[in-house]
Order: sequence, then structure tokens, then C-alpha cells
Amino acid sequence: MIQRRSREDTVRPVMAKAMLIAVSISISLATGCSEPAPERIALHGTVQSDGKPIERATLILTPASQTGTPVATRIDTGRFAFTRLTGPYAGEYTVRVNPDEPAIESIIEVAEQDPRKAAREFGVQRSKSLPRNATTNMTKQIEVTPQQKSPLRIDL
Repeated sequence: MIQRRSREDTVRPVMAKAMLIAVSISISLATGCSEPAPERIALHGTVQSDGKPIERATLILTPASQTGTPVATRIDTGRFAFTRLTGPYAGEYTVRVNPDEPAIESIIEVAEQDPRKAAREFGVQRSKSLPRNATTNMTKQIEVTPQQKSPLRIDL
């Protein structure tokens, strides 16, 4: 006895195979033809202002092209370090150093006990190595390359 297949029974397997092939091609095109992702660059060095190491601050590298993501690290006793996980990609960057500001909690605690002491203690001190007028960010342009030599010295 010959069983007749309906049109629906023959179309479903063909459509399923076609969909599987289309998905396989899409995945292979998406993963196999892409360029390798750029690598971050490990970088360390020193930051100085007027020939003196910056004691404590934040170093921020912002891509000059405005298309990438800025990276930041701490400066401690004039030294900074980026790892391959936290460092910049190759390219031109604007270097910005933000002086540390005292925590508001510290200011309030001292001000509640002695407002004049708080004014003396927090009003004029920023960082021993930053100029007194360093209330705005200090900037400089640098270029980072995969062959970047470390340590890098940044003079502001």
C-alpha cells in the first residue's frame, strides 16, 4: 500500500533544512569574517607637575577621536599603572589629571567641631605637588602605540 504524503508533510522538512542552513551561514559569517578585537596596552610611568611628582590624583586618558571609552587609574606618589585589562587601546589621548578632593564627610566632621580649623585644613590644601591654582583639570595630548615603551613620563 502506497502512502501519499500531503504537500504540508514534504514542505516542513525542506523548510527546516533551509532554515538550519541559513542560520549556519549567518553564524559562520558573523564569527569567521570579523577582524580580531584591538588589545588594550599595559602602561606604567610617572606624572609630574613643575618637575615634582604628583602625590595623589586621578589620571584619565580620553580618546582624542571621541569614539572610544576613557580609562582612568590612580596616581600615588607620582606613579601610575594600567594593566592589559584596564589600559588604553592604541591611539591619541587627552591626558587629564584630577587633583584629589577631601571627602565631604571629613570636612563636615572637622567643621562641626571647629569651623576655623576646617577652613584652614581643607580650604587651601589640595595636594603638596599640585599648584595652588590647580582647581581645574590639567591636560596634555599623548599618543599610545602597541609598541609603547614603559615607563612613560608625563610632564604637565
